[in-house]
Amino acid sequence: MWSDPEQGLRLKATSSETGQSGEMLCKEGTTYTSAPLLADSLRQSGQNITLPPDLTDVYVLGTPGQQGCSSFYAIAETAKADPAQDGSVNGVKTYAVAAASGPTSDVYRIAAEEKPYLLQLRSSRDGRTSTTTYDSFGDKFTINVPSDDKTMTMNEFRRRASGRS
Repeated sequence: MWSDPEQGLRLKATSSETGQSGEMLCKEGTTYTSAPLLADSLRQSGQNITLPPDLTDVYVLGTPGQQGCSSFYAIAETAKADPAQDGSVNGVKTYAVAAASGPTSDVYRIAAEEKPYLLQLRSSRDGRTSTTTYDSFGDKFTINVPSDDKTMTMNEFRRRASGRS
């Protein structure tokens, strides 16, 4: 994941279960999730989704909630220090904080030296786990969102991916 408060963020993901990859962008309070990534995520949660070939280069629009794009790297207010999970991420020494509630848990690994910033998030949701590693902190980059003809709403995506015309 690459993030710049002025630009937004870009996340590239690959499923460890299916090998499917895709990306998600967030800019100015709007998310753009590649249709293959979204379809794979929905299938893994038990939904019957078939991605039509003409949607492989389309992005599905969404909103990340009240925090906007920063919600993707916000640390839960309930997180507490967890020294047993301190370590390093890509050679950078980290300290860990963890938050849990019911079947949900998160471990945040934060740079321990100089300016503290989030380097990694390990999440577990109802037995499904994911690891997000944040990259290029402080580097300048540009987020280019897809053109209108390469986006669709979630309702349109569900209609098309469920086989309804």
